[in-house]
Amino acid sequence: MFCTYLSRGYAAVLHSEQVALGNRLLKYIETKTTALGNAIYAQPISEYVCEHIAEIEQQVFFRNQLLCLGLSARLPRPGSFVTDSLSGIPILLTRDAKNKVHGFLNVCRHRGAQIARDCGTVKSFVCPYHAWRYDLLGKLISRPQDTAFGEMPRENHGLTPLTVVERDGMLWVCPSPGQSTDINKKLGGISNELASYNLASFHHFDSCTMRRRMNWKLIVDTFLESYHFGVLHKDTIWPIFYDNISTFDAWGSNFRLVSARRTIDGLKSINESEWNVLEHIVGIYVLFPNTVLVWQLDHVELWHIYPYTDDPNLSIVRLDLYTPQPAVAEKMKKHWKKNLDLVVKVVEEEDFPVGESIQMGFHSRAQNHITFGTNEPALTHFHRSITHAIQTAQKPT
Repeated sequence: MFCTYLSRGYAAVLHSEQVALGNRLLKYIETKTTALGNAIYAQPISEYVCEHIAEIEQQVFFRNQLLCLGLSARLPRPGSFVTDSLSGIPILLTRDAKNKVHGFLNVCRHRGAQIARDCGTVKSFVCPYHAWRYDLLGKLISRPQDTAFGEMPRENHGLTPLTVVERDGMLWVCPSPGQSTDINKKLGGISNELASYNLASFHHFDSCTMRRRMNWKLIVDTFLESYHFGVLHKDTIWPIFYDNISTFDAWGSNFRLVSARRTIDGLKSINESEWNVLEHIVGIYVLFPNTVLVWQLDHVELWHIYPYTDDPNLSIVRLDLYTPQPAVAEKMKKHWKKNLDLVVKVVEEEDFPVGESIQMGFHSRAQNHITFGTNEPALTHFHRSITHAIQTAQKPT
């Protein structure tokens, strides 16, 4: 386990684990190597462009399993609500007076209008079409001309519920009604490590949504190796981080990469008993299949990555920034906005343009596969997990 507890928003890692991780990264730097896979992996291009595969992925990954909608800070207090439609399904989450989270389809049971927009705090929801009113538990509590619907009892026409789980400061929901889901199976062995970050103590600062001409898996791919830092990010990330140096650890389909900041060299002149390795790394967690959690010194970036419409060449991404303290003072707001703007600038001006050119190249028939080297084990693991999940879902029951 990487982290063991978090104090005042800053991860505090069991010292022996910090030392082991620090020595692992320093050894990679010294030997000019990185975590390695067993073999080169040939990834079929068809899985980035095929409409039939995209349809299968929609059902397997974005309809019938739990998806992370954010940290608990998206519902900061009783009466809070937040909407989400990145999956293509309109979802509404609420926090009731007893602090319990509920999930519903954001669809009025009268004529199908969405009853809520964005996020906020309310006592009830009023449909903008005909003013049917629902409470935070999804009950239909009133409707104009109620006698006109006498054969439709209000108690039978509440919002359609969805399976929702709040676990260790994270919000999970399944977009399809009536699905039985298991959060323990979903998270597997990574659950304890996520819990150690005390994510429930973080505060939502802001979000940014981006649409790009890339397959959703291609966007996830950009997070899964540091091999490109010295080329693509030569003037932005590379002066801060070592390139092609990362640890890799997996828990089922979920996994973690840790990359070293160049400041880690300073540990060589310090006694191990005084090491604080967290100051010298960035931790990237992939919560399979489409959520990327990035731990950066004192804050959390949460990337939500989805296919956009039925076109396998399009995707939509929302980046949420969470901070250890609420950004109340103007100085703090400017600090966190600068952090958010920098991240968005790097991906929008460097990562995504290259990704879009790759997506275009997939249609050129230059090759039928792309290659992941042994120095890119996270890419191999991610795509093998995709293939395995689809094969498992298609097995006859």
